[in-house]
Amino acid sequence: MSRRKVALDTNVFLLFLVGLADRAAIARHKRLTAYDAGSYDVLCKLLASYDEIVVTPGCLAETTNLLDSDKGSRQHCYQMLKELILSGEELRERHVPADKVVVQRPFMWLGFTDASYVELAAQGIPVITADLKLYLQVFEKNEESVNFASAALGFAG
Repeated sequence: MSRRKVALDTNVFLLFLVGLADRAAIARHKRLTAYDAGSYDVLCKLLASYDEIVVTPGCLAETTNLLDSDKGSRQHCYQMLKELILSGEELRERHVPADKVVVQRPFMWLGFTDASYVELAAQGIPVITADLKLYLQVFEKNEESVNFASAALGFAG
């Protein structure tokens, strides 16, 4: 039986990681002002139907950089990330070669990391993102992709 995979873009992965480490830290984190603990709960409900979370090396790099904006929870988040990566079960890193990313049209306006998610969607992995520009591109490749901004409102309402 194949495992159901879903890719999380950087901001959604950051919400997942901070919430996993300390739900209360979501409210304190400078980069998560658009979210609250309820948003984390919505994300967990969405993730419940998947077996595996996929992230790119670019997402991991961006996420660890964004963790620096909340020194109080940074170490705990790093520890959670380490455990997720080393477990090899729930989280998988998926490399998308640079030469595949830069030849895509979306690279010119999405940037490298987001354009790599368009390639993941084309490979059959739905993407959860709160970035509308990215969502429109990944949905075009994989209709199971989720606009997290809309999903959070739908679950909350």
